[in-house]
Amino acid sequence: MEFSILTAFTIGLLGLTHCLGMCGGIVGTLDAGIGRRAGHFGGRFPFHLAYNAGRIASYIIAGLLAGLLGSLAATASFGNTVPAGRMVAGVVMIALGLYLAGWWQAITVLEHAGLRIWRRVEPVGRNFLPVNSPVQAFGLGLIWGWLPCGLVYSALALAMASASALGGSLIMAAFGLGTLPALLSFGVFSGVVSKWVRHPLLRQAAGMAIVLFGVYSCVLALQGHSHGGH
Repeated sequence: MEFSILTAFTIGLLGLTHCLGMCGGIVGTLDAGIGRRAGHFGGRFPFHLAYNAGRIASYIIAGLLAGLLGSLAATASFGNTVPAGRMVAGVVMIALGLYLAGWWQAITVLEHAGLRIWRRVEPVGRNFLPVNSPVQAFGLGLIWGWLPCGLVYSALALAMASASALGGSLIMAAFGLGTLPALLSFGVFSGVVSKWVRHPLLRQAAGMAIVLFGVYSCVLALQGHSHGGH
């Protein structure tokens, strides 16, 4: 469990280039909307913190559901469910890392699959615009957390592999905290951060790091299967 939590946090931390690509637009819109009223950093920060708190809350809810689904599968007649779940999580992480590095686009299939749900959820978020208070920012984040994202789906695969509602929640909380530095800094220093994260070497280094985590997760799954066979 500790490794899964660390892996989820690392995915969030290293996936900053993808994270800013998916959520940077709404964060920029949020910052532009509140900038006229809040003006300075201290005035804008509570809005961004509330938005990200809502976003992470949605991840925790998704992690709880994924972990519960994994636990239901584990109690059925499939003895290899958890090792298989870890293997799936590893494969998704490898695909995500290759995507972040710009070498393979397969992970977009998962994102496209989630668009049907997002089309139903996204209009609800419009009710929180324009954002006039941190409470509205929290609501916007709560909705925006369901945006189809390969980064989120890779962490959810880990949450499902945990076969525990609590474990899934903790894994997704760790993932959300991993994404927090990038999105908070983007909200306040968008011009500087956006140029920095687009550097190809940074994208490739982050992608390769996630690939290595995925490979290691697959190795652990194979070892668990081997021990289970004995």
